[in-house]
Amino acid sequence: MPDLASSANAWADRLAPETAREAEVRRAYARKRSADEARERQLALSRVVQAEIIPRLRLLHPSVAVEKPKASLKPDTELVAKFTDLVLAHDVSSVFDAFTALMSSGYSAEDLFLGLLAPSAALLGRMWDEDLCDFIEVTTGVARLQILLSLFRVDNGITDVDGNRRVLLMGAPGERHTFGVAIVEQFMRKVGWEVSSGLASSPQQIAELVASEWFGVVGLTLSCETGIDQLAASIHSVRQASRNTSIGVMVGGPVFLEHPDLVERVGADASAVDAPTAVLLAQRLIDIQVVC
Repeated sequence: MPDLASSANAWADRLAPETAREAEVRRAYARKRSADEARERQLALSRVVQAEIIPRLRLLHPSVAVEKPKASLKPDTELVAKFTDLVLAHDVSSVFDAFTALMSSGYSAEDLFLGLLAPSAALLGRMWDEDLCDFIEVTTGVARLQILLSLFRVDNGITDVDGNRRVLLMGAPGERHTFGVAIVEQFMRKVGWEVSSGLASSPQQIAELVASEWFGVVGLTLSCETGIDQLAASIHSVRQASRNTSIGVMVGGPVFLEHPDLVERVGADASAVDAPTAVLLAQRLIDIQVVC
């Protein structure tokens, strides 16, 4: 009579490598699919920003300067997926080498912040949500992206800080993915904003911050629709507690890209689709306060 235990072990030995290969195929497919979707949304939103949002800002307030778009290189979906693979690997130096090589080939730091690091961080978050990465992999990967952001930040050319240009940037209560906040922070600092940033644990914490210090604008990010009610409560608390009674509130994150109607529902003044747009909208919110 056949030894069932040994037969089962033999089958397990044969199936294990195949299962591992299938798992890797599924992971690679998920990365590519997520990167493709993110890239398509980015391209569509960029067209909307250039064709609709920026012209409207110019009409509403001509003093808000908007530079003419410059021709630049944009990382494609394959590059984002490959770079994310490096971020998840154990060789830290390869991530740095890949980034510096891209800069040497003609990509600007700003292009890579928006077109590579931000999509890579979003992809890590998506893989975590789909159980394709564990907590340690994701947090380590995002930490590596943050190191790159710090190493290659561009602070030259900062103008004198306007006393009104003080912004509080935070992830909404319960938010886990906050790399986008760091991207926006770098862009706002570059053009002369004084930035405070962090991660909110509750609406009350945000309220205490705006009650203790004067801010012209508060920016809150959210990635998942389940946090909408908490975010709405946070914005209500901000308006009630703020030392600046005319404080502007802008929101950002994937949930608002997919459901723009939620901007009004949470009580925000505006939603930014990317870091440069966040800078423009924040300036517009300050200008409105000055006029009023």
